[in-house]
Amino acid sequence: MINKSIASRLQFTSNNKGILWMVFGGFAFATMGALTHELGKHCDWLIIAFFRMLISFVITFGLARAAGINPFVLNNRTLWLRSFVGSSAMLATFYALTKLPISEIAIITETRPIWVALVAGYILGETTGKKIWLSIIFGMVGVILVEHPRIMEQNFASLMAVYAAIGGAVVMICLRKLKDLDPRVIVTHFSGTATIITLITLFSVRGEVDLSVINNTNIIFMLLGVGVFGTIGQLAMTKAFSVGEAPSVASASFIKVGFSAGYDLLIWHYVFSPTTIIGMIFILASTGWLIGKKKSKPESKILEHNLKKKESIT
Repeated sequence: MINKSIASRLQFTSNNKGILWMVFGGFAFATMGALTHELGKHCDWLIIAFFRMLISFVITFGLARAAGINPFVLNNRTLWLRSFVGSSAMLATFYALTKLPISEIAIITETRPIWVALVAGYILGETTGKKIWLSIIFGMVGVILVEHPRIMEQNFASLMAVYAAIGGAVVMICLRKLKDLDPRVIVTHFSGTATIITLITLFSVRGEVDLSVINNTNIIFMLLGVGVFGTIGQLAMTKAFSVGEAPSVASASFIKVGFSAGYDLLIWHYVFSPTTIIGMIFILASTGWLIGKKKSKPESKILEHNLKKKESIT
């Protein structure tokens, strides 16, 4: 009875399904971020990024082939834009994750909904209503409360996180335009492109690559975790934008900040101030606000339903 009561209050539209997919993806990305941050103490951040994308490519390629889907699409400009911009944003994110607390990176990168909301109407023709703007405002207020003065520090890691936010907004718009394309195809294309770009960057920047760290079993498992959780998050985010409207789904991504802050607290014993806790509540509220209640059927629809029922009986 309780479960039915809760379910009856939720409006399981395609848009709300997209929001729930984004929440699930936010948890997966936060977990990936926690593993990446810990690995940053032992590994070159470019090696972490390379294994993350390589593992993702292997998984999604296998899923696509198992489903009888051709994962290689070469004639879609939006798909290439998504992959190239996503690759650069991914590299920026991984660099920042190894330098700053993951909750701070999540906070900076979660300014993406603002960019999405501002341009979605022009590119996708989707209206950003009052409810979505209220969610964005609540979320951003929460972001400001959670973040500390370090967000204003002009260091390279913070700048990379800001770029990741802007690039992520472009990716979100592209994903909405690619809603008719299978998520496994999109993620395979992105992960394959990103693997090649990361490998080129690795040899260009480092020249010589030290892989001695993979002799450590714990590091191997953490690298696998980064790849697996990153893939789950990518598939969930891609699915979210294929079924939900871009501004709403983008706003739901604020939930990742809460998950990331939780990891900072549990693993690295980061102490939260009362202001930070209030901010986290704001962020959670901004996501919950998007999931509306079911609307009652219009009287005309009810009448039509009753007439059809009577006709079927007679």
